[in-house]
Parts: sequence; C-alpha cells; structure tokens
Amino acid sequence: MHELIDVDVIGAASGVLDGGSLVTAFSDQGQNLAGTFFQLSLFPYLLFLYFLSYPSNSTPNLGNFGFQYLLLFVLATIPSGIVSKSVYGETLANVDWLHGGAEGLLTLTSILVVAGFRDKSVSGGMGVSGRETAIKAFALLGAVTFGVFCFGGSSLGFQSHSPFLFGLGDLPNDLLSTPNPEPLNALSIPTWAIHFSSVFEWLFAMQVIWNFAEVTNNEKWKGMTWGMLPLHASGIAACTYHFFYNDSSLQWMVSTQAGLTLLGNITCMIA
Repeated sequence: MHELIDVDVIGAASGVLDGGSLVTAFSDQGQNLAGTFFQLSLFPYLLFLYFLSYPSNSTPNLGNFGFQYLLLFVLATIPSGIVSKSVYGETLANVDWLHGGAEGLLTLTSILVVAGFRDKSVSGGMGVSGRETAIKAFALLGAVTFGVFCFGGSSLGFQSHSPFLFGLGDLPNDLLSTPNPEPLNALSIPTWAIHFSSVFEWLFAMQVIWNFAEVTNNEKWKGMTWGMLPLHASGIAACTYHFFYNDSSLQWMVSTQAGLTLLGNITCMIA
C-alpha cells in the first residue's frame, strides 16, 4: 500500500465537502494536515517518474509503466471520494465496494513493477514484449472497469456498505451475532485481502529491485529499495487505521500515513 495518496487521505478531505466539484475537493484537502501532505507529495513523485525515465537508468519498460500507473490510482480515488460523499454521505474509506476497487488499482501497480523488474532481471527484457503488452492492456482495462463502476455503481444497486466483490469469503451474518458486532463500515474480507496483498507485494517489489541492482551491477537501484521503505510504512499505517474501523479519533494516523507517503516520494526521487 505504497500510496502516492491513500483512500484515507481522500476520505479525510471529502468528509468536509459541501458539493461534488473536483476543485472543491482539492481546496478542502488543504484544510487538514493529511491533505497538505498529499498535495506536497505529488511534486516529488512526478520528479521521481522523470528521473526514472532517464535512459542511463535502464529502467524496465513494464516497471516504469507500473510506477506511472500509480497516477491512475490517484485520479481514480479523487472522483470516487467525491461519489462516496455526494451519493452516500460517507468517506471513501467507509464505502467498501469503492474502497476495495480503488485499492485494487494499487495492487495492479505493484504487480506491474514486480513483473517488469523480474522479467528484465531474468531474461534481460528479451522475448517478453508480447506479454508486456497484454499485462499493460489488462491493467488499463482494470482502471476503465473501476471507472465504470465508480460512476454507475449506485444505479446498479450498490449501497454505501455493499461489500467489495460481494463480500466473497466473508463469514455468514448468523455467525457474527456476538455481543459486540463489527460496525457497518468494517472492511470486507476481499478489501482486507487487497490491502494485505498491496503491503506484501510492495515488499516483493523492493526485493526484485534489489536483485535487479545486482544483476545490472548498478548499485543505485539498492538505494531505490531503501527509498521505498517509508512507503511500505505508509501502507502499514493505513491498515492500522482500518483495523480500528476508521475511527475519527485516529485522524492523526491518517496524517502520519500521508506524511510517510510524502517522505517516501522524496526518498525515491533522491535515490
């Protein structure tokens, strides 16, 4: 969950929206610390992408595309945050089917990065162009699919607490009739799975990039691995916030997560 911005940051910002305009969303984000960190984090990440594309770095095409794909995740979370507030009166982190769908794009980012650097390490990038094209097409299809559901989900009958992937793997309700049941905004099993997969996939990406440094004899990529570490911590902070049901008293955790994201984007840019 190496977020340029997480749904929690969008949720914190959209929680004070009066209308549904994108301009208002960005304006209101500046009124809280998490939103300020988000705005600041965009610039080092864009510079990171610029430096990553230098020919001398020999960045794998698919890996480079994966880091660029993260921008689609950002673009997706902003309108979905507005939809969750304007349609359901909830923050994005509390609308499970939108939350899980947005985080799915983050998982795709990690898969693209891992696949790109691993293929380049193993085969030198030879003979995989066809597969790269197919993987890119699949990732873009995922983004388009999320966009369709984001704007048409309410018309299809999705409610504010409808579970992501229809709650696949959730325990039956009659088994959850305890004296202290979970609140309605508790994450579904599929959404938790997406979160955990993003956290672990980011670790895999760090390992693959470290190996890439050894294969290419370019020690700078090891520095990149260390630069990615604060982004991993950012993902853990987000999971901690969700573990406590997105309690508003833990807004400081959202700010911490956003601050770690800013730090991680800066360290990746420098590396």
